Amino acid sequence: SQTSLIAVYSLLVCPKFDPHTFYFSQGESAVLKCNTDIFRAEYKYILWFRRTAERHYRPLFDTRHRVVPLDLEGKLNTSKLPSSLIIFNLSQMDSGEYLCAVMSGIRLCASGTKFLLTFVDSDMYGIGSTFYTVRSAVLSSGLLGMICALIAVNVSICRRNQEHNQGDNK
Repeated sequence: SQTSLIAVYSLLVCPKFDPHTFYFSQGESAVLKCNTDIFRAEYKYILWFRRTAERHYRPLFDTRHRVVPLDLEGKLNTSKLPSSLIIFNLSQMDSGEYLCAVMSGIRLCASGTKFLLTFVDSDMYGIGSTFYTVRSAVLSSGLLGMICALIAVNVSICRRNQEHNQGDNK
C-alpha cells in the first residue's frame, strides 16, 4: 500500500495595489475592508490570503467555502460585512501581509486590497520606554532653555529700566 500526496497550485494575478498599514497591540481587533462592491453581479466571491513569517501567501478564507485555518478558529468574523474580514484578539504572531482578491470568475481577479498588519508593543510609548525617556529629556531641556531665556529678558529689561531711571535722576 503506497500513499501519495497531491499538491494543487494556482496562479492568481490581480491588479497591483499599495498596502494599507494597520498598527495593533496585543489583544486588539482589526477590520480589514476589501476595496470592492461585492454586490456587483460580476463579482462572485472573495479570497483572503496571508503571509506572516513564511515567504508565500497562504489561503486564509474563501467566502464560498467558509473554511478557517486552525490557528484563527474563533478569531475571525466574516458574517457582519460580506467584503470585510474581522480578526479578534490579535497577537504578534498575526503580524504580516493580508490580501483580499475579488474574483469575477474562476481564476479571474477583478480587484483586491493589501493590508500590512504591524504589531506595536503597548509599552512602546509607556513610561519605561526609550521614546518616553528621550521625550522627557528633550521636553525638560526645552523647558529649561525657555526659563533661561525668560530670566535673561527680565534681567535685560530691569537693567534698562535702572539705567533709564539713573539718567532721569541726574
